[in-house]
Amino acid sequence: MNNNNHMAEVVFKLAEETFEKLKNLNIPPYPKYYHDTFVETLHCNGNAELLELSKKNSYLFSNSQHEEMVSETCFGLVKKGLEEFVKSNDTLKSISDENAINIDSIKKDYAKIDTQQVIQAFDSFQTRIFQELEIADGTISKLKLEVERLERESNIDPLTKAHNRRVLVKDLEEVIALGNEKDIDMHLVMFDADDFKSINDSFGHIAGDKTLIFLSKLIQNSLRRGTRIYRYGGEEFVVILNRTTYDEATKIIDRIIKETCDSKLLYKGYDIHLTLSAGICSHQKGISADELLDRADKALYTAKKSGKNCFRSAN
Repeated sequence: MNNNNHMAEVVFKLAEETFEKLKNLNIPPYPKYYHDTFVETLHCNGNAELLELSKKNSYLFSNSQHEEMVSETCFGLVKKGLEEFVKSNDTLKSISDENAINIDSIKKDYAKIDTQQVIQAFDSFQTRIFQELEIADGTISKLKLEVERLERESNIDPLTKAHNRRVLVKDLEEVIALGNEKDIDMHLVMFDADDFKSINDSFGHIAGDKTLIFLSKLIQNSLRRGTRIYRYGGEEFVVILNRTTYDEATKIIDRIIKETCDSKLLYKGYDIHLTLSAGICSHQKGISADELLDRADKALYTAKKSGKNCFRSAN
């Protein structure tokens, strides 16, 4: 029991240190950030007993279930919506049945029909129906807004706020569909942070996260309004430059690479120097989304081999 109390104290202390770190770095305590910082703090703390516990119960320290949780939440909302619909439907049926009985009793003796009584019966029926419909409408509206919010969140990378890979494939296929019969002025650009592993190794994963957030904002601010940036994976970002000539696209890439190289990212008093490499692949009639991504990725690899801090074309 005493050992359990001791372990609880250690965990609470680590939790306090984690929140303090996030506060000092001006990073919101979202689940992913908190998880990564907690694990980093755990390893820095070096508590052998707690480290062993984390290995035996690794699922407790895992953050890989985010998308599944979002999916389950969406499913739960849909299920709740259906339950509310069934509930409202049953209530309306019940109201209808009750009032049908009242109206039938009025009709038994036409000679004694009281017009006012009939009007009141129908008014009561209509009022209860409208009330129930308003309640159901309010519930459905709230659920609809919540589903829309979750859908937006499921399309966004929680760290960088760039769109995720799933949205990239969808958007890319839509653009390509317009160019099935002809070439279009569209270019896919894949950016990759140079020597990103060394940033994580030298300054820690929080510094790596801040670097990715910084790069995402820098690239986004260099694009025209309405152009999306996607986090393709790890430290890779993708941009679709549609209705843009090749010369215009290369100027945009040059500007982004130069701005990144000239930028300064300060972390705990250290100046982290960043550079980007990029690969560009232009649309051709009949090309698929996978082919565009593959060619841009190979062009990016060529840029890395050419010394980094530059871009190469797949054309």
